Amino acid sequence: MSDQFRMTRRRLLQLGAAAGAFAGALPMGSTRLLAAGSDKVKIIHASPATLLLWSVTYLAEDMGYYKEEGLDVERAGLGGGPAAMTALLAGEGTVNVSAPGECLAANARGQRIKIIQAYTRSDPYTISVTKAFADANGITGASPREQREKALTAMKGKRIGITAPGSNTDLVVRMALQQVGLDASEVTIVPTGSIVNIISALAQGALDGGALLAPFTEQTAVEFGAVPLLAIAAGEIPLAGRLQGQVLEARPQDLAEKRDLFAALIRADLKALKFLKEDPNGARDKLRQTRFSKISDAVWPVAWSAALPIFASPYVPKDSIQAWIETGTVGGNPDPKTFPYDEILDMSLVDEGLRKIGWSVKS
Repeated sequence: MSDQFRMTRRRLLQLGAAAGAFAGALPMGSTRLLAAGSDKVKIIHASPATLLLWSVTYLAEDMGYYKEEGLDVERAGLGGGPAAMTALLAGEGTVNVSAPGECLAANARGQRIKIIQAYTRSDPYTISVTKAFADANGITGASPREQREKALTAMKGKRIGITAPGSNTDLVVRMALQQVGLDASEVTIVPTGSIVNIISALAQGALDGGALLAPFTEQTAVEFGAVPLLAIAAGEIPLAGRLQGQVLEARPQDLAEKRDLFAALIRADLKALKFLKEDPNGARDKLRQTRFSKISDAVWPVAWSAALPIFASPYVPKDSIQAWIETGTVGGNPDPKTFPYDEILDMSLVDEGLRKIGWSVKS
């Protein structure tokens, strides 16, 4: 990672999951604490919303795979990565599902948390622009990538929306700008507070572009003609595509004390991922019925198709974690060369689960 890109250190990294909330999402479930030693699993999420990013764990519940493994699942949706990590560290949940920034920051402070599974290879952010900006630069969403990248250079002196400084949206915007040779200082980066606010500002012409997350990218295109320029899921922002997406995190002491429970949880998730990979249309239709019924018929199939590439493997590669640390945004400012990757990445339950269900996946 070049020195030009490294951002100012921030103690708490806001996670991409928190950027993807949308109105009308289903409730995540009770926040009641679970009794120790129970076969119940409390899944902490870094947002109270229902997100496409978490499709694998939703399918594991909705297809009955958790029940098959003898697990009773609750979900607790909290207000962002810091709150979710605080809850996990305090033992107020079994696992945490989020992007890995807060986990890496906790480990940098000496608070050991393990990453035991991947839900997404990366997160499906897209740099989108208003129809007026796209028209002025002669491009559409179907234009060749080279033309769309050239159009992004016209963002110089324009306004591009993010959720907050240090957020995933901020990171992705800066990576995209660097990719086309623009310095962030040449663009007005506007913190809006939420993805919903970015959408509203794009619709009103108060922004020229912004970082959006599925299904909002597709929603804005359908509703008011916003044009996607560069998408992580399509491999069009390579630096951002290298960043690990959603992961499953747990405390080492809990893994040691209740290994069978965690093994069952991951087996169920692996069954869900297998179903998603082998029957993506079936997974799409199931989630439409159980989780995403309020998204319009015009948006849901397109959003699902665009996001499918992120559901790749249950393994978390070292490089995808090192990529996070190299951005300079992880609290505690860990050194990417000396960070204890082997102490934090534990894919042993994924290995065991794949053998158990008879499925082979590349690590």
